[in-house]
Amino acid sequence: MADWPEIDLTLWGKSRGLGGRRYPLVCHLLDAAAVIEALWEGYLPSGVRAVIADGVQVPQEHAKKLLMHWAALHDIGKVMACFQMQDKEGFGELVGYPENEAESKGHAFAAHVWLGQALAETGYKTESGRSPGIRVAQLLGGHHGRFSLLNQREFRAPLECLPALGGGRWEEQRRSIAAVVHQLVGSPMPPAKLPTPVASLVCGLVILADWLVSQDMFLRERIAVGLPKEGNIDSLRHHFDSSRTVAPRLLGDAGLGRFTFKQGGFTEDFPFDPNALQRSIAERLPDLVRQGPGLLLVMAPMGEGKTEAALHAGRLMGEAAQTPGYFFGLPTMATSDQMFHRVEEFRKRRAEGADSMTLVHGMAWLNSAYAPDGHAVDVLTGDPFATQWLRGSKRGLLAHLSVGTIDQALLAVLRGRHNVLRMLGLSGKVLVVDEVHAYDAYMQGLLKRLLNWLGALKVPVVLLSATLPVPVGRRLVEAYLKGTGSRGGSIPEVVYPGWIYASATSSISVPVRARARRLQVDLRNVPMTGSGLVNRTEAVHDLLSSLAAEGGCAAVICNTVAEAQRTYLEIKTWLDRPGTASADAPVVKLLHSRFPARRREEITQEVVGWFGKEAGDRRPRTAILVATQVIEQSLDLDFDIVISDLAPIALLLQRAGRCHRHPTNDSRRPAWASSMRLVVLAPVDGTGGLTIPRAWPFVYPASLLRRTHHALGRLEGRPVAIPEHVQELIDQVYDEDFADQTDPITEEDLERIADEQTKDMYASMAAIPEPHVLRDLSDLSQGEIVDEFSTRLGADSGRVVCCSPTTDGTLLLPPGEVLPESGEGRDGRFTRHQVRRIVQETIPVPGTWLRDLPDDNHAPTAWRDNPHLRDLVLVTFPALGEPGRLGDRTIRLSDDLGLSDLAEG
Repeated sequence: MADWPEIDLTLWGKSRGLGGRRYPLVCHLLDAAAVIEALWEGYLPSGVRAVIADGVQVPQEHAKKLLMHWAALHDIGKVMACFQMQDKEGFGELVGYPENEAESKGHAFAAHVWLGQALAETGYKTESGRSPGIRVAQLLGGHHGRFSLLNQREFRAPLECLPALGGGRWEEQRRSIAAVVHQLVGSPMPPAKLPTPVASLVCGLVILADWLVSQDMFLRERIAVGLPKEGNIDSLRHHFDSSRTVAPRLLGDAGLGRFTFKQGGFTEDFPFDPNALQRSIAERLPDLVRQGPGLLLVMAPMGEGKTEAALHAGRLMGEAAQTPGYFFGLPTMATSDQMFHRVEEFRKRRAEGADSMTLVHGMAWLNSAYAPDGHAVDVLTGDPFATQWLRGSKRGLLAHLSVGTIDQALLAVLRGRHNVLRMLGLSGKVLVVDEVHAYDAYMQGLLKRLLNWLGALKVPVVLLSATLPVPVGRRLVEAYLKGTGSRGGSIPEVVYPGWIYASATSSISVPVRARARRLQVDLRNVPMTGSGLVNRTEAVHDLLSSLAAEGGCAAVICNTVAEAQRTYLEIKTWLDRPGTASADAPVVKLLHSRFPARRREEITQEVVGWFGKEAGDRRPRTAILVATQVIEQSLDLDFDIVISDLAPIALLLQRAGRCHRHPTNDSRRPAWASSMRLVVLAPVDGTGGLTIPRAWPFVYPASLLRRTHHALGRLEGRPVAIPEHVQELIDQVYDEDFADQTDPITEEDLERIADEQTKDMYASMAAIPEPHVLRDLSDLSQGEIVDEFSTRLGADSGRVVCCSPTTDGTLLLPPGEVLPESGEGRDGRFTRHQVRRIVQETIPVPGTWLRDLPDDNHAPTAWRDNPHLRDLVLVTFPALGEPGRLGDRTIRLSDDLGLSDLAEG
């Protein structure tokens, strides 16, 4: 420090929201270093600490000091005129700095450019983009979530390439700050290497530390305690020591702490004895996980307790890898909401320590169980799940327990801002992906890239499926093993029912016994109407006549919302005909995606209460649920019979899994429902040939529908033996080699294969590179193509809000609350309550409904400034239940039908 001038404390790092005060830059940098230390010692699981230390090839204590040093340099780029000028009063207090009229540059990019040479002068290697000095400079330059391209000339001559940095006292202060923070954190020696996966985790940690110490509340508290009066080493050491003292409390307030599960076996995890699948995993897995982190692929029939198996296996795998906790990824928001309850029950029984739990998807804050009345209350004042801080944008995965849509995990491998923070969140826990079969080729492509990265980071993974084609399962396992560095090892054959455990050192396939069942599959032809619609009326009435007379519970599953609505009305009309109405008539419910969010949650909870595992005496004597695909996955429902539109065989078997699911209901079943039965309705033309309705190929590939129809026809009335025949049926339909010559290759087959290959290619283009080939960290965030893709390719949809006017023109939300057209909060902003009430009434609709809309459908002008409201579309009805206009469509909203397009009816 003697070689450099004292630190200028008038160089500020934070000023916004501090009541005219400015927070010295060097203090902010030391705060970040202190919080990195607290995160290392009090939050990061041991397994993550080991991955980082092993990656940089130093002991863990040394690794901690390296991270503290790097975090203390993240904002070094703020020592330049164009940044300091952003606070004109503060800039006016600077003395002795040369004027600099160079083009303004961001401070993160300035750090990226300046740090390469500075680190080289302290012993860091900087020969190539993979050298530790260049890697550190680039990752710190990416602490705002976006990385800059490598440019060796910038690193060799930073002041020449970036004049905005400024020379003279600007350069002196940068060097002084770099020298003093290095000394205060213990002067750690440079590492010999910094692998790409580790660099991504380090950047995530720096982002996390920066966010924590940038909170206005924390800065004001530090100002109130007192800031250094002088910029010498002793004064700054005092501030640093004080920051290290308060850092653990800062983490605690954010909900970040050390987490564990109670030890024990399966019977400690659950209040029942394990079945064959669960027992097999409980007995065999403990020895396997001792050999290192790996991937567990569980394939078993519907209703075999895969969720409980995953919770138990994940606990064992997390303990062995020293990464306790879970992220449960599911296909939809609805299935995530249901899984949240199941994981929460497990958490209550088995979790210890800082067990904050988050629900992460776009509508999580509307879930009444997770956020009562839409408010997130600080954990210290009684919130049962997570702190307000953890509920913030992009932070949900940082909780040790988290449930959400798989999209939240896939975003970690999409090129874009802050993906490294998501990767950090995933790295400290076990990833459990449920319903793996439910994702299309694009999402499967992203999942493969994610598994590749998680293998490199030694993150345990559990994949669950009841109906996964063998080639898909093999490719997922291969992707994970490639990430671990495993070379040339053979992957055991996927067994059904059973499980595979694959790690860098060994792989094993374990068959298991499953509950033997016989599924009676009836393929029933139904005619098409003259207008091209499926006529289910006669078939459904015939199939449900015994139910109407003797009782029982049935599910009727349609492929589109419009068909579900029409079928619901036909059943209601049939049951209400003269001579059939009675006090004991079946209860009929409709569930699909096109209800207002509030109403859909109400119906879902009601349905789970009637047909769920805990229904008991609440199960109706006689009831019919008409639904779409929303009930085929993760909703734990039980019916006496399932009637379904023709769908791909994997999904039909999923739907069949809702039939006779809970043995506890067997004593309640009527005589006509003594066996497990799935009736598949296949639309045919006048000659009896399969006819695929116009709307269905937008939902499912026509080739899979046709091949499924052929496979079911071959059964010729024979029951499907579960589990013996399940994989055989799946492979018949999804056979990629078309080895089954009884079904010749068709144009539809070739279209499907080409479409899947194209989607896989798009996934590869949109995803970040594999860790072993990534040389430039800018590939994590750069690339024009990323803006054209999300986690769901071609997901074209929007949301509408329905309202009706009063006589004076005031717009009302159902059932009569005034629509907030302007904000009631500070500066005219919308309050959380206002936003919640609006979003509760939103309804998802296809993007085709929202093209070329007139002014009548435009949302209030004030909504444009709110991220939750800006993209919503308004639909005004004369009165609830009466038709309204959405563009050129005539639509209607009702409490029992949801939103209907009258042209589809």
